[in-house]
Amino acid sequence: MKNKIIVLMMALMIVGLAAGNAAASEWEAVGGLAITETTLDAWNEKIDRINTVFDGSNPKVPVPASNVEEMDNIDRVPMIYLGARKQINEKWAGVVRYEHIFGKIEGSSTLQGLPEPKHEGEIEVKLNGLAFLGEYELNDRWSLNGGVAIYNGDKSKKFSGSAFKGNPATPADAEYDLDAVSYRAGVKYAKAFAENWDFNANLDYLYMEIDDADPTEPTGIYSAGFSYGVGVTYSF
Repeated sequence: MKNKIIVLMMALMIVGLAAGNAAASEWEAVGGLAITETTLDAWNEKIDRINTVFDGSNPKVPVPASNVEEMDNIDRVPMIYLGARKQINEKWAGVVRYEHIFGKIEGSSTLQGLPEPKHEGEIEVKLNGLAFLGEYELNDRWSLNGGVAIYNGDKSKKFSGSAFKGNPATPADAEYDLDAVSYRAGVKYAKAFAENWDFNANLDYLYMEIDDADPTEPTGIYSAGFSYGVGVTYSF
């Protein structure tokens, strides 16, 4: 899957550059940052169980805990994006952009009386993908937008400490493939602030389906929430 995405990205870049040379004024570069709310209940339930080890409340490891730093639930994730926008006609525009979604949570504590009292853990997620979006312009500043994105990436887990050993959900060091697809619809506001430059803000509702290769997770993981983005557009 990774190789397919890389090849597709290269092909799109070549096509974009060729088309840009032919009609540079019709192309725009886009880039920005978004924060997306998530409802990753399956992952968060697992995180809550891991936190019972950190705080000493797990019935399987009923020992006093100190210096407790629990893992946060994953309720929002950042995304950075970079791509190209092309005006198709007076009302419609198409956007292709590379998106990188990432995040890491960490926890630690000291469980007294165990051979390895210091307990630490981290879970990190990275997704890279391509988004194919359409924009319908309502006027000079407002437009409706929507589309689909395809991602590939990985989730890594690193845990240490006596209470985590032997549990497949808390490995010492493991990495699992992630595949995902997202669908979104929303509204965009844009305003010029300099020659060839526009500021834009997006409010989207984003639904994502994730296939997690981690054998301790359910087969289907879903997330939905609002995505708040800001960015810039440069017209060639």
